[in-house]
Amino acid sequence: MSSVSGCKDPTALEQALKQYAADFAAQNSAVRVVTRGLSLVGIGVRPVLDHFIFRTVHLKERSREFLDLGYEKDPSAKVLEHKGHGVEVLRCGCAPAILIEHPHEKSGLDWVAHFGDKKPYAAAFRVDDIEEASFRLEKQSVGFIRPPAGKHGEALREIAALPEIKDEKNASYLLLIERHAGDQRFYSPDFWFEHLQAKH
Repeated sequence: MSSVSGCKDPTALEQALKQYAADFAAQNSAVRVVTRGLSLVGIGVRPVLDHFIFRTVHLKERSREFLDLGYEKDPSAKVLEHKGHGVEVLRCGCAPAILIEHPHEKSGLDWVAHFGDKKPYAAAFRVDDIEEASFRLEKQSVGFIRPPAGKHGEALREIAALPEIKDEKNASYLLLIERHAGDQRFYSPDFWFEHLQAKH
């Protein structure tokens, strides 16, 4: 997130995203490992934050916060392996994308009913190499759901860490995303379930 100059109020937007990132790290141990490592070398979270995923049953209303901050809907955005329910992609300059999902399946609706729609469901960080990044994080006790989405050498790949558990429920996820050649697509929320099912 090197620049948000294309947005209405860059300062307000940057503060909002910084707060979401800090709050998410406070509640997700895998993200804390990543943010601690980035802070040790002075990089911080913002340059490598690719996107947040929010869940809601009120897609239009939940989008309003980000539209008011200067995000715009991207009707041309491609969401891969997406089945039926709504996923809206919002973009604003070089700021992290915002994906807002309207789940229709019971597990997603139960998640919204329990956790609400104000906090992110997942935060995705951009990495150069999924294997290298996940290997390094596994050395720090961060587990991953395998296999990743996308094969080695493809332009878009993604892997999810094991969920943070709260109230005996899967509360939030760290995602690592590997992009090449300017690929701007996204995998659907819960993409790892498709890959787990395909594996078995």
